[in-house]
Amino acid sequence: MTLLLLTTIHFKSFGTAQISDRLIIKGDTVSIFSNPLEQHPNIDSLRPKLFVDKQECYSTACWREYQAKWEIVNNELYLIGIYSCCFYEDKIQADLEKLFPKKYINGKVKADWVTAKILSPQGKQLYYVHMGYESLYEKEVVYEIVNGQLKGIETYDNSKSKKSKFSEDSVLRSFIYSNIDWDTLPKQDKTIKVFVQFSANKKGIIDSLKVMKGFNETYDKEALKVVKSIPEWDVFYRRGQHERRPWVLPIFFSEENRQKYKTD
Repeated sequence: MTLLLLTTIHFKSFGTAQISDRLIIKGDTVSIFSNPLEQHPNIDSLRPKLFVDKQECYSTACWREYQAKWEIVNNELYLIGIYSCCFYEDKIQADLEKLFPKKYINGKVKADWVTAKILSPQGKQLYYVHMGYESLYEKEVVYEIVNGQLKGIETYDNSKSKKSKFSEDSVLRSFIYSNIDWDTLPKQDKTIKVFVQFSANKKGIIDSLKVMKGFNETYDKEALKVVKSIPEWDVFYRRGQHERRPWVLPIFFSEENRQKYKTD
């Protein structure tokens, strides 16, 4: 569920956009929103050994403390590098041969522990979500890996996604409070808050609403009416399919808003 405090904030907004792992396939290097090394059964014991006797790296953009590089060769997934997030350009990296002595061959480690659908976001970013991995892009390419073997590639088109101007903070604020029928509401000594949950269909029309936390019938009804009257909302596609997202919007019925937005 997404919470709007009259500014668009996704409910997963709790960190910095993460540095992504990289994947080489057919000569191209792409970013991936997956961390296959985290699937390794001994990852907890491996992590302290990655950059022994080297400058430590602390970054909110790299919770896992490394950036891994992968390559698909002859439909097999290989780990080819583990770099320090802070010093990637300086090529400070872990010693793969010491970390994986039984699997290390010619600079590569066969990643047979990986069973996952590895997502590569491509094209224009359509919608950003903090931490990065939930952000939406024009195209998504998914590599299906089973025990280190590439079993399939799926490409999804998300270009039908669109951003509405009404989800922007200033536009939304002005629309909501300018369209409240203040004449039907009695004056109050305190601010009244009504929380409305809503979602939009493929056309961006808000067609599902309910009061999550109300005050009384009069204020709840006015809050539902004004949210439903928003002309259009954001449309999201993920994996090529429409993604209906629930949002929660708090409406503040205050004398300050009445004086500022009420029209004669």
